[in-house]
Amino acid sequence: MQSSSDEISVEELDVSNTTELTKNNSLKYLPRWPPVNIEFQDLLYSVPDLSGNKVILRGISGKFQSSQVTAIIGASGAGKSTLLNVLAGFKTSEASGNVLINGRPRNMKTFRKMSRYIMQMDLHQPHLTVHEAMMVSADLKLGNDLTKLQKNEVIEEILDLLRLTKTSQTMCHQLSGGEMKRLSIALELVNNPPVIFLDEPTTGLDDLSCSQCISLLRRIALGGRTVVCSIHTPSAKIFEMFDLVYAMADGQCAYQGNGSHIVPYMQTIGLSVPVTHNPADFIVDVSCGEYGMEYIDRMVKAVENGKCYKWTPFLAVQNVLDEIEGGKDETIHEFEEDIDPKQLKCRSTSWDQFKVLFNRRWKQMWRDSCYMKLKIYMTLCLAILVGCLYQGCGNDATKALFNFGFCFTVTIAFMYNPLMPVLLQFPSEIALIKREHFNRWFKLAPYYWALLLTRLPIQIGLCLIYLGITYPMSDQPLEWKRICMFFSITIMIALISESLGLLLASRLSLINGMFVGPVMTVPLMLLAVYGIGNDIEIPSYVKILMSFSYLRYGLEGLLDAMYGYDRADTLCPDTEMFCMFAKASYLKSLLGFHHSSYLVSIVALWLYYLLFTIAAYYMIKMRLSISASNFVAVQYIGRFVKTHLNFASYK
Repeated sequence: MQSSSDEISVEELDVSNTTELTKNNSLKYLPRWPPVNIEFQDLLYSVPDLSGNKVILRGISGKFQSSQVTAIIGASGAGKSTLLNVLAGFKTSEASGNVLINGRPRNMKTFRKMSRYIMQMDLHQPHLTVHEAMMVSADLKLGNDLTKLQKNEVIEEILDLLRLTKTSQTMCHQLSGGEMKRLSIALELVNNPPVIFLDEPTTGLDDLSCSQCISLLRRIALGGRTVVCSIHTPSAKIFEMFDLVYAMADGQCAYQGNGSHIVPYMQTIGLSVPVTHNPADFIVDVSCGEYGMEYIDRMVKAVENGKCYKWTPFLAVQNVLDEIEGGKDETIHEFEEDIDPKQLKCRSTSWDQFKVLFNRRWKQMWRDSCYMKLKIYMTLCLAILVGCLYQGCGNDATKALFNFGFCFTVTIAFMYNPLMPVLLQFPSEIALIKREHFNRWFKLAPYYWALLLTRLPIQIGLCLIYLGITYPMSDQPLEWKRICMFFSITIMIALISESLGLLLASRLSLINGMFVGPVMTVPLMLLAVYGIGNDIEIPSYVKILMSFSYLRYGLEGLLDAMYGYDRADTLCPDTEMFCMFAKASYLKSLLGFHHSSYLVSIVALWLYYLLFTIAAYYMIKMRLSISASNFVAVQYIGRFVKTHLNFASYK
């Protein structure tokens, strides 16, 4: 954590010398983009609710210029974040209207490659330093086009630009609020995007940190970038820093122009801003209907719902775009002709992305030593407890039923141990994945492979620790073939349970997942042991249901590994006259596992693993997708679950 003395003053960020700052903000080695002006016309956006459709954007229009910082202001629920999401391409499926880039229709695929969206929550990889996080971003975005030394130069330039040099070796979770916000911006500046969207960049910051944040955004914009941010109610000092103010009221445009022109603008609609009042607060109050709904209609009509692209005191409600009409064609030509096609291509291959993401996950996993120690200690304690409970039952004919209990305990342990941590961790991780994936850090496939392969050695290691203690303590047969069979089934149960956890956590929230996950395992356990000790023939429909329980196949595989393949009779103590369970074949028949086959079990478990792993991948892909046309059925199910199982909304 940096002390307050390390913070920068607003005076240090004086941006009066535009020419000098524009020159200094052109980052070395990084691609140069032509100016990008964003224009939108008649945007409509609605979402379904219980009453039908809720309209959020109502035919709104506007234009945001390059080399300017534009502030979208308004009360809560006015549509600021929704407008930002639509312009950034984060929400497009339910929106209608036109979005133009330098006067031409937006190509979403191209636009997403040259724009970045910094969301309200500052989510970072907690166990990386600032410099390591920047290097990961550089490796993913710049690929092998630059050497390691050149990437370091780029990172140092950006950290210096955003006043983060002193925190370069600080862990991300130890940063202050202002430093985390600046790091969010720095990570997206690595490949010098020409368009940057920010949702509520000053949330949670004090007045000084807010001033520093907006001043830094001006420095960034003066480098030739288009910077658009939503902000609730800025202070008067911060309000003066914006080049363009876009005020919203109930999904409509109430004002578009310079902040200093708000006072004469309000006079034209019949209201006077009090001398002691912040103009930003006043126009937001009016937009909320505090002075009557008729004033909202007057403001929307005065700027033609945003079609009057800039209000001035001298041209009141007149469109002033004629001043730049002569240079419009030149801007379009410059944008189309000056873009190098290589700039739009992903600079890192899938293999490069996999290596970077794998190393990042591996490094974070081992740095989170408390969590790793906790998992190991819990596994050791559970293994010793189970080993003591079932001590010596593996080769004792009088304890054969207890040995079945040991196999069932192993099955349950390796269902819950991998399942619960995923249900707890992944819902919070998905938000960070969504931000990075949307900003084109990586493709989903390399990330998913890195996720699976970094978890694999941990699960195998925990299985070996657990079975290395319980297997000999319970006096199971020390035959390499049976040991390998037993361990293989156990590891497959653990991997399937982890994939099931990913499948559930990829769609459900933390609270819903922690409820649905354990509840779903109950029928799996019941079907796994159905019919044990019962001579009655199991109905066909129950057999079909039992085939849907991977725990059943796991239990059959464990018993076949222990008692199949012509195992010799277990030992009958001298104190016993007769041991009815000494013969393995009789025990399997009594338990109802006489038809079990290790080969069938291991094949079925592999199929379940592939099924859950692939299903989890597509659920995550659907979660990250901005298109509603994909996975319609799954989206319907997900919406139903969110609507009817949203337990978090109940107190």
